[in-house]
Amino acid sequence: MERRDRLLLAACAWWLLGAATGLDRPFPPMPGEAPTAARVELGRLLFFDPLLSKDGALSCAHCHRPGRFLADGLPRARGRGGAELARNTPTLYNAAFKQRLMWDRRAESLEAQALIPLLSPAELGADPAKLLARLAALPEYRAHFARAFPQDSQPLSLRNTARALAAFERTLVSQNSRYDRWTRGARDALSPVELRGLALFRSLNTRCFECHRPPTFGAPLALGVGVASPDPGVAGAGGTPAQHGFFGVPSLRNVAGTAPYMHDGSLATLEDVIAFYQRGGGRALGVPASRISGQIRAFEISGDEAAALAAFLRSLSDESARPRVPDRVPSGLPVLDEFPRTAEDFP
Repeated sequence: MERRDRLLLAACAWWLLGAATGLDRPFPPMPGEAPTAARVELGRLLFFDPLLSKDGALSCAHCHRPGRFLADGLPRARGRGGAELARNTPTLYNAAFKQRLMWDRRAESLEAQALIPLLSPAELGADPAKLLARLAALPEYRAHFARAFPQDSQPLSLRNTARALAAFERTLVSQNSRYDRWTRGARDALSPVELRGLALFRSLNTRCFECHRPPTFGAPLALGVGVASPDPGVAGAGGTPAQHGFFGVPSLRNVAGTAPYMHDGSLATLEDVIAFYQRGGGRALGVPASRISGQIRAFEISGDEAAALAAFLRSLSDESARPRVPDRVPSGLPVLDEFPRTAEDFP
């Protein structure tokens, strides 16, 4: 590196350090019910219990694995019988701060989101009446529901199942990354290369910050970036025809651990994602301009700058709220089978 470049990098780093106080921003209020300890514990057990699925082979945790940053590491999620689904599994870290959930933003709350995979025939495929009968047949679950919802005349219900799952998910907060420690004044938390990446992230060249806004590094938006996929996205979930191919903006927190990327899992690495946006998203792939938002524009950065940007994104990792996998669940079914087993449907 030339001396002039080293001096410029040092000047940028010190300027950013001086601006650190301005980047130490509070998270937005978390929408929805405040979680109680009893609801969180019930939700944790339900989250890991395959009893919730039609055939007792899948749980929520099969797609949202603690060891994979609450994603699954696959291009597309796997549903009942191991069948590949249409979209990539998003992480659950910081999902509680979102106003709308799912790639197509159809869910208005964590409670609404929890019911979508639970009842989808392609995913857990639960029958509500049969599921409630199974839960009611287990004294341990009856006791957990009674403690979690003591004011309800019927504590064990489908609505309260969703409320408990949502309460657990509201504890999955990632906000103590090395980036966060740097914003709070820990000057050695980020390396010079990562600081250079942060400067690029905030620059008017890349404009990453426009769609991935600190501190959540997401945004309540639906955008089209031009991924070459027939998936209608928001347009297929009640949006307008002009939103064909638009999807919700994901958070970049823990992004280093949630590859592959995009709604269809088509980009394998962070470097692939950066190169995709360098080329102007799907414009370089011939995707119609109508499916690409105006914020998506090509930009020029060097190979070293792209590497610095990727290094900064890796500094956003934080698993301090990683959930503890139960040793057992009330149903007695295996927790987190590596492969879904073949089983007859439960009665």
